[in-house]
Amino acid sequence: IIMNQIIWLTGLPCSGKTTIARALAKKINATVLDGDEIRDILKNDDFSIEGRKKHMLKVADFAFEKSKESPVIVSLVSPVREVREEIKNKYENVTEFFVDASLDECIKRDVKGMYAKALNGEIKNFTGISQDYEEPKENFVRIDSEKQTLNESVDEVISHLNFNKEVEKVDPKLISEATFIVREFKNKFKNPVMLWSMGKDS
Repeated sequence: IIMNQIIWLTGLPCSGKTTIARALAKKINATVLDGDEIRDILKNDDFSIEGRKKHMLKVADFAFEKSKESPVIVSLVSPVREVREEIKNKYENVTEFFVDASLDECIKRDVKGMYAKALNGEIKNFTGISQDYEEPKENFVRIDSEKQTLNESVDEVISHLNFNKEVEKVDPKLISEATFIVREFKNKFKNPVMLWSMGKDS
């Protein structure tokens, strides 16, 4: 069975994940799994850290099954870094995109007033206010939704997906050898520098 890409959009509430997901889906003909909608389907209102961990894993399982039919875009706060790494290790067709916007910007965008309620103590376990969001550290693509337009954000995701397709055509032995050389170079020198001609073959 050929697996399609699972594009996992993570970030603070109101960072732009769902907006990007909807626009992206139209361009690549993908299925969107939105966090709020999935919670309604699963009848899940547990927003504790443990509850979120279980929810993230359930969404990942569901997304994997859907990826047998079409590309899948997951729009989910998914605040726990450890679980996101677990998901990427379990399913090789998952690519993590961190939709980055400052807390102040997210509050400005919040038309539902969720942040205001969280700040007033009306909403418990709200990510960014009473619950931490753990930003990714490795194996992810950062989308700056605060500085980029919607079209620029969508194009950046597509560009990365196309790059992955090109990499898949390369001999795995060549990739392994190149990775080894770069890793050894990095470990040997304190401040390594790589010169790049900007030509397509380099």
